[in-house]
Amino acid sequence: MTLIATMLLTLTMLPAGATANAATTANAAVPAQLPNPDLVGLLGSYERHYWQAPGKDGGGRVLDTAVMRHDQETAEAINHLAARHRVSDGFGEQQKRALVDSDLYAWQTMPDALGPTIGRYLREGLRRGDLPLVDDLFKFDTINTFEAKNAANHPRPYLDRSNHGANDLAGLAPTLDIIRVNSWGEHIPGYDNLKNNSSFPSGHTTFAYSWGVALAGMIPELAPQIMARTSEAGNNRIVLGVHYPLDVIGGRIAGSAQNGQYWHNEFDTKVKPAADQLRTYLAGRCRADGHGSTLDACIRDLKADGTGGYRNDFTDPVSRAPVTDKRSAIAAYDARMTYGFGRTEATGRAFDAPAGAADILRIAYPQLHVDQRNEILKLTAIESGYPLSDSAGGWQRIDLAKALCARVTLDRSGNVTDVVPGSDRPTVIGAQYADVGDHPASDATVPGTADDTGDADDTGDADDTGDAGSTAGQTSPAERRIRTIAVAVAVIVLCAIILRMPASRESRDR
Repeated sequence: MTLIATMLLTLTMLPAGATANAATTANAAVPAQLPNPDLVGLLGSYERHYWQAPGKDGGGRVLDTAVMRHDQETAEAINHLAARHRVSDGFGEQQKRALVDSDLYAWQTMPDALGPTIGRYLREGLRRGDLPLVDDLFKFDTINTFEAKNAANHPRPYLDRSNHGANDLAGLAPTLDIIRVNSWGEHIPGYDNLKNNSSFPSGHTTFAYSWGVALAGMIPELAPQIMARTSEAGNNRIVLGVHYPLDVIGGRIAGSAQNGQYWHNEFDTKVKPAADQLRTYLAGRCRADGHGSTLDACIRDLKADGTGGYRNDFTDPVSRAPVTDKRSAIAAYDARMTYGFGRTEATGRAFDAPAGAADILRIAYPQLHVDQRNEILKLTAIESGYPLSDSAGGWQRIDLAKALCARVTLDRSGNVTDVVPGSDRPTVIGAQYADVGDHPASDATVPGTADDTGDADDTGDADDTGDAGSTAGQTSPAERRIRTIAVAVAVIVLCAIILRMPASRESRDR
């Protein structure tokens, strides 16, 4: 009986809320599947506020002259500045990168966001077929912009924007001074192919953000650099003179929203396996070359989050300083979130995270619940009122360069009280309070993030109070609940076995 009493005492000492958590986990249904993003609706501010598409009753019409003037003037300025840096072969380095990005291959565009060495590992892994799950993620975590383009039907910058006088441009120039870029080897700008295709939203930018957001979510330690490189890919459409800033902002919204839907619906089946494959592969390549046994150690050894990482020396009237580290990467990304537009739509609106957005932060902060991750998005979001924010359901305002790699602080009630972007890695101070309070069970079945080697990842630096920081590799709320349940069940089973033991002896004696 002494052993039984000890076991029962152990059961009573389980963490507070274990019973409730057990019930939550046992009864939690798989999160409801999100539908494909409605891009026509998400981008509806464009047709409501800035441009009325041509229709049966006549041509298109500019609705906000000031905004559309800024759109075209910024497009011309970025296009001209890139052309100014052409060298003897007739191309500038920025133009060459823009032409490569125009090919629309993830293996060409995304790897250098990880720095020269880890980027080479990623490029080779994708090209050699060593990362089939990652390759599939880049292929299927995408969305078609056809309906949104058809709804807007806005002319490209390099064309007669008046459509032979049919469109009312409200006094804006029918033709812009766009400098076209020639093909560079097999890399073509595609002017002829695009002339009958609406500029808004940018399909290339949508694809770039589909890849970039996914990659940043899987490697949040380098999220600022990855998101800056993604924004560069969008900006390169302006460099070539085939898009305007509003087109690129629309593409960012579309690609981000697609990731929210995909990460919510396919996290267990597609995203998490791809992330595990990617991180394990990169860690293996790093280890083989003597750069550390984990991806985190490799990033530190190569300084991939700083001087040895992604670099972009191209500047323009929007992104005014080179990208050399996390801080400058965030600055470049943030500048391209608004492209210098004023706040022309509703201001003062509270941020409400769109469905699926918090799922993109699951690998970065596996120990946090969906409401806590939504709070991170809220505390890093830009203000309301910038173009396209009215209709975008929060996607225009979400700043993933800040949200995915931040130092997050929880109070003793499990509330997010502070978010400091640009951390060495996503870190949670006070992670032991993550389960305190009531939290939605929408991600109750989410597994924790496997580390790069199959063992537990390091937990990050201790904070000033001695609480350990936390990043990818920490246990998720679901794992903690499952472990609690497992302990409780094991104790109950053992008690039941021991209680039956005297009867068993009596049976044998008979």
